[in-house]
Amino acid sequence: MRSAAGSTCRIAALAFLAVSGFGQNQQECFAFLLRADISVVCGGKTVQVTHRGNIERFVVSDEPPSLAYTTSRITRRSATTTSSQFTTTIVNLASGAVNTVGGSRSVVSTCGGILPMEDAERSGSGTHDLLTGKEVMTGGYNWFRCSSDRKIVVGTMKQAGDDLRSDGIKVAPGGDFSVYQFDISPDGSHVAYYGDRHALCEFSFRNGTECADRGGTADLPSVNGSGGVLVAVGTGQGCYYKAPYDFSLRQTPGTTEDECLGIGYWKPGFKSIQIIQPLGRDPHWIEPQTAGLLEAWATHLAVKPQK
Repeated sequence: MRSAAGSTCRIAALAFLAVSGFGQNQQECFAFLLRADISVVCGGKTVQVTHRGNIERFVVSDEPPSLAYTTSRITRRSATTTSSQFTTTIVNLASGAVNTVGGSRSVVSTCGGILPMEDAERSGSGTHDLLTGKEVMTGGYNWFRCSSDRKIVVGTMKQAGDDLRSDGIKVAPGGDFSVYQFDISPDGSHVAYYGDRHALCEFSFRNGTECADRGGTADLPSVNGSGGVLVAVGTGQGCYYKAPYDFSLRQTPGTTEDECLGIGYWKPGFKSIQIIQPLGRDPHWIEPQTAGLLEAWATHLAVKPQK
């Protein structure tokens, strides 16, 4: 049953690609997490750019072109609890410079920078830009995202239960989104959001709100300036999980069976989310130039002499 569902997903994805032209346009590029490594889709090809096998979350910033990825190590284990230490590695894709910071289990690319997903108290979004070391001023918003130029901010004014707003405009009711699962396009024109048991929706400052047939699964959605949304969704096929970020179709010792996650694409006018990658999670739109820099960085790593 699951294999048939998986085949159906792949057939639907191919039909979608043929009809919409998605993936054939050089401007439609994105990165995603597959088997605890980062892959990039651009210009009709897919390139794996890391070979670490331990990346849990990542983001890419187009300007300045940068990559940030999070890994962890277990520091204490008991019969009932496990403690981990998280490290975020930041790569300047233009210069190749690498920096590491501790403490953040997840990061987000927004406001023209890379910020911790949450603050130290987990009561709001992080405001410390890991690229510049400066604080982002949010005008009183608690959980927030903003356009690359920081002129348009969308967020909540309270810790929980508040509506999603932007400069007094109601973007989404408080019960329809999660404070972890909303995104604004770099130009500030579109906002994508969903929540537990709530559908993926998009708000446009010009056209209002439209929603898909279902929500995403766990990860942040990514919306671009044309209104296209990428989101991790269940595919109906069975996968074997070594960790939440490391799963495949093949069963190996120590893995647990659960539904596969794939990369879904949706935009207003589409009734349903379409699967465009049958396996993967944590998708992010990126510019073609950034995709090229990621591939060049990966090539440099591959040929760099080992010390």
